[in-house]
Amino acid sequence: MKKTIENLLKNSGLPGPRANLELLYSFSKNATENEIDECLSFYKDDLHNSPEEFVVMCGIVGYCILNKDNIQKMLSTIRKYASHSSWRIRESIAIGIQEIAENNMSEILNGLKNWIDGNDLEKRAVVAALCEPKLLKEKSFIIKLFEILNKITMSFDKIDGKLSENQNSLRKTLGYGWSVAIVSFPNKGKVVFEKIAKCDNKHIKWIVKENLKKNRLAVMDKKWVEKILATFN
Repeated sequence: MKKTIENLLKNSGLPGPRANLELLYSFSKNATENEIDECLSFYKDDLHNSPEEFVVMCGIVGYCILNKDNIQKMLSTIRKYASHSSWRIRESIAIGIQEIAENNMSEILNGLKNWIDGNDLEKRAVVAALCEPKLLKEKSFIIKLFEILNKITMSFDKIDGKLSENQNSLRKTLGYGWSVAIVSFPNKGKVVFEKIAKCDNKHIKWIVKENLKKNRLAVMDKKWVEKILATFN
């Protein structure tokens, strides 16, 4: 086990611009409970762009995969990591959920209900985890995702002033998440998004405009994108 952790530390790719995600995936899919516990023992509040940060990421994703048969417990345990100051730690939450969600969508949605009503970074984790193309196959799930995105997006309607750092992180994730969801079910997605686009709140307008910049929407329906953009002029 010691050699395994040493390997993660040595080959993390951190500090640097990109963590070694190939190593993260290979470790996480084969990790033992003891190895995962050892990884998570490196957890602390101040983890930024370091080999130790990478080890914790591996532990989180590994924990999700190891506990895929007990999704409620798994989500309850990892929830605290969703609010960490490290964006990489937060991203590992999304990766972990995505790794086990494909055949467990109803359980995942049920387990994330409290997150949807949670703090801004918990909401951000929901959007980042679920707005993933490989998960968007069943129309019933995509419709529920539109409802989730709508609820989280409209929470900005109550905010007029400057955003906090956590609110801004959530807004940025919504700034691409909608486009991923819409292209998976355009007929429904366009209708829902058009309603959002009519909102006068400046933060919601920003979310709408950011999604309309995404090439995936232009490929899907360029005229539709141009029509909505014209309403902002």
